[in-house]
Amino acid sequence: MAITIEPVTTRGQLRTFVKLPYRLYRGDVNWVPPLIVDELRKLDRSKHPFFKHAAAGIFLARHDGRPAGRIVAIHDELWEKTHGERAATWGWFECENDVETARALFDAARAWAKARGCTRIIGPMSPNANDIVGLLVKGFDGPPVIMMSYNPPWYADLVEATGGRKWKDLIAWLLDNPEIPERLARIMPMVEKRGKFKLRKIDMKDFPAEVERARAVYNEFEKVNAIYTPFTKEEFEYLGKDLKMGIDPDIVFFAEVDGKTVGVSLAFPDHNVGFRAARGRLFPFGIFRMLLARRKIHLIRVLSMGVLKEYRNRGIDLAFYYYSYKYGVPKGYFGAEMSWVEEDNVAMANTAVKLGGKPYRTYRVYEQAL
Repeated sequence: MAITIEPVTTRGQLRTFVKLPYRLYRGDVNWVPPLIVDELRKLDRSKHPFFKHAAAGIFLARHDGRPAGRIVAIHDELWEKTHGERAATWGWFECENDVETARALFDAARAWAKARGCTRIIGPMSPNANDIVGLLVKGFDGPPVIMMSYNPPWYADLVEATGGRKWKDLIAWLLDNPEIPERLARIMPMVEKRGKFKLRKIDMKDFPAEVERARAVYNEFEKVNAIYTPFTKEEFEYLGKDLKMGIDPDIVFFAEVDGKTVGVSLAFPDHNVGFRAARGRLFPFGIFRMLLARRKIHLIRVLSMGVLKEYRNRGIDLAFYYYSYKYGVPKGYFGAEMSWVEEDNVAMANTAVKLGGKPYRTYRVYEQAL
């Protein structure tokens, strides 16, 4: 059985690359098919703003000519500048349950990274910490929420058999009690009075400015994460345009002190419910399936929530949770996933526990020296 690795350089090869998971996950009821058009745009190295500061090698594996696996190796200059390390990342990994195919893919990714002078490769990140991150290693009992990864249990065996070792675990916390915690409701008036802050919903009429306010705060409070990578202005605007149609303005909040934005809570309805219904295509019927599926969305994902360091310990984080409950539950959102949280982020874990949350899924980031 011949295994060959080919660099993806043409539009036709990229379509084969993007469509491979549709065969690999056939029959898996938990897999959420991404929109093909979105995947093609994300991997367009000539247009996507991420590739203004990053290079990528895209590889496709074949078994006797049949597409059998894929991977992307990435060298991000912004990561290097932020962390002072010449490291590469890998992402978009999919593979048949075959160690030799996986090894050939990772060999290609490592060779590409070494040729660029990188001394370590980490992943999966598709393409970085601001998008799809981590290999699912615990919690295979249901589909992922929006912008979270999913894979078969044996992917971890393939990665570890080819040299990958755990670097960081990322935890998804589930809050599945739709009742506002009694203590939280009781203390909220006092918290707001003492904290001297104001909470407001996102202003969709001022969306471009709101996006920039969110980016500025996000880039500061996310520095606590080891896999942090700042958003460029172009990247955040690009993401904002993608997410705008799916935003529910009743569950996205800004915190202000004396008119200054000091915190943000970015929560989104779990539109993966619609993506599953669309089966990867908007046309001819996918868009209608997505619209019909909206009424079935009962879970939100708290994508990011944080406060600038000098404004912490005022109760702003508690206010974010309180108002997410207050405005979300009447709209039919009966649960929330807080994801992801690095395993050693004790403060966030303690907050989740106090709110009745439980860790229910684990995503692993691997590393390997080159």
